[in-house]
Amino acid sequence: MAKHSIIGMSAPVTIAAAEGAQADGPKSFSSTFYTGGLLSVAGYDNPVVVDLAGLKAGNVLVANLDHDASKRVGNFDVVNDGKSLIANGKATAATAARDEVVNSAQAGYQWQASLEVNPTKVEMLAKGKTAIVNGQEITGPAYITRTGTLKGFGFVSHGADDNTSATIAASAASSKKDNEMEPKLKSWIEAMGFDVDTLTADQLVGLQANYSGQNAKKPVLDITAGFEAVKAENKRVEAITAYALDKCESQPRNTDAIKVIAEQAIDAKWPLDKFRLELLEATAPQGHSPMLLGNRDERMSNRMLEAAVCQAANLGGHEKMFDDQTLQAAHDRFKGSIGLNQLMFCAAEANGYRVHGGSQMSVEAQRYAFAGTQPGMIKASGFSTISISTILSNVANKFLRAGFDSVDMTPMQIAAVRNVRDFKTITTTSLIADTEFEKVGPDGELKHGTLSELTYSNKADTYGRMLAITRTDYVNDDLGAITSVPTKLGRGGGLKLNSIFWKKFLDNSAFFTAGRGNVNTGVADMTVGGLSATETIFMNQTDPNGDPLGIQPSMILVPTALKTSANTLMRSEKVVSGAGAAIGEANPFNGRFEVVSSPYMSNTNYTGNSAIAWYMLADPAILPVIEIVALNGRVEPTVESADAEFNTLGVQMRGYCDIGVELQEYRGGVRADGNAS
Repeated sequence: MAKHSIIGMSAPVTIAAAEGAQADGPKSFSSTFYTGGLLSVAGYDNPVVVDLAGLKAGNVLVANLDHDASKRVGNFDVVNDGKSLIANGKATAATAARDEVVNSAQAGYQWQASLEVNPTKVEMLAKGKTAIVNGQEITGPAYITRTGTLKGFGFVSHGADDNTSATIAASAASSKKDNEMEPKLKSWIEAMGFDVDTLTADQLVGLQANYSGQNAKKPVLDITAGFEAVKAENKRVEAITAYALDKCESQPRNTDAIKVIAEQAIDAKWPLDKFRLELLEATAPQGHSPMLLGNRDERMSNRMLEAAVCQAANLGGHEKMFDDQTLQAAHDRFKGSIGLNQLMFCAAEANGYRVHGGSQMSVEAQRYAFAGTQPGMIKASGFSTISISTILSNVANKFLRAGFDSVDMTPMQIAAVRNVRDFKTITTTSLIADTEFEKVGPDGELKHGTLSELTYSNKADTYGRMLAITRTDYVNDDLGAITSVPTKLGRGGGLKLNSIFWKKFLDNSAFFTAGRGNVNTGVADMTVGGLSATETIFMNQTDPNGDPLGIQPSMILVPTALKTSANTLMRSEKVVSGAGAAIGEANPFNGRFEVVSSPYMSNTNYTGNSAIAWYMLADPAILPVIEIVALNGRVEPTVESADAEFNTLGVQMRGYCDIGVELQEYRGGVRADGNAS
């Protein structure tokens, strides 16, 4: 299937005389003709969304009737705000089509508008996956047109969305004349309290739309036609199922593939003839020579190839990521040495590309490897159970996690993690409030507690980078390219988390204060005395009623220079005191607190850094001093992959994370400045 032009998404259209023009002069038109969502487009087996960030306008934008280039109506300018497309133009073409559009509008006909785009780069969003496009969350399966050219729009009777009606007004001057306005409409407008002669063009358009909507005739259900439609659909499904089962009996090794294309045919409403053609083309020449499904290793699958890559790259813990059968199949087939080209050729061959001895990776072979996500290759991918995009994404996310975990993970130990569903600022109330139980009186009435007036805010933002697997990697057959790139992206995500986290945490002079009673500036070094004094301050904190918090500290956070001293205090059974080294005393802090340390605490790039200051903190699950918010609860980055531009040999990978960090409960910790007195 070729990259069809995208035509769809009906929207309201307004036609009126230009301001100050004569009633019979050129008419202007305007329409929000695309609202950024999914379109149902002829030639595509899944919905399509046009990414407005990558859409450019053609040199001349033309509005036609029914998308027919010979039926010109006029030209227009477009406003692209990243969320919708708005057309403003004039119906200036000297054609019968222009007259039909304008005259029909003056007679009250309601036109719809339909988008027309030529796509240049299209990505596949897999089933169940989500992506943010045009400010909206899109759920797969769907195609995303990442780049394309806007050619124009068409005045149509019915667009992709029949639920949307268009309102078109004639010129304001002629519409306001009593003898040219429909009497019922005029009476209805006057009954609403408006003066027809003083209405603006915009007011008239809105009132006409309201009137048309309220007075539209309700469709009459044809029960006979409804039953016939159901019978025809059942007959179509039965015919496809019977034909598929017959082919499974004659080609038992192709059963799984036939099932896939049969399900696709049923879901996509294909007629039986199209289904037969798809089955026939599965063994027809595809690029080089016929690709017979039965010739493939029947154990070949996405999971098996993922396991082979992880074995070859020796990913730590990969034995626990796959079942024994999958690991054995990968080892039997590739012996732990699969290369980048071999991986790509496996996917390309599964999608119809015939690999010959000495074949070199080419743009064509790459296109077949990514056929499952390219609209132009949908026919070939119908039978494939191999998706290189899925394999690359799954493998990438495994190595991404390894890269993410390789950086300092202290933030994940001392912070609470909150799941958010969008990028809006969230506000939460302090956990410390007037909620102590009170005795219930004879009437059984329970009194209301009082929530704290102290609130905290936080919001998630998006951070990311893009890297690429290049032609050089193919030439070198470097499998490390698909493992090192996501590892670097994962590490980059971990570094960004630390960067924004420690900027918030260490710049805390207004958070840990004497007035709040959560700072130790006396005996505050990393000794038994310093620990004792800091714990006393922590335990002496009170709730809004002046009562003890009743919360115990659980960890101490120290810079690198104090890590050894802190571990010694937490692991020693005795402490030495007095003049004689042999004199020992029981260590009251043995095993009391978890020791957490980070080199960021003393790094001079961060305001508030110190090599001697440390913190005593409560369990973040109970009373967090700091919070990380993450979109859908995922703190670690996500990696997505796609083939490069149409004529480029390469693979693009992007990693991104959606996170935010803010200080929260000041009673959840005490800062010790590290001085001995």
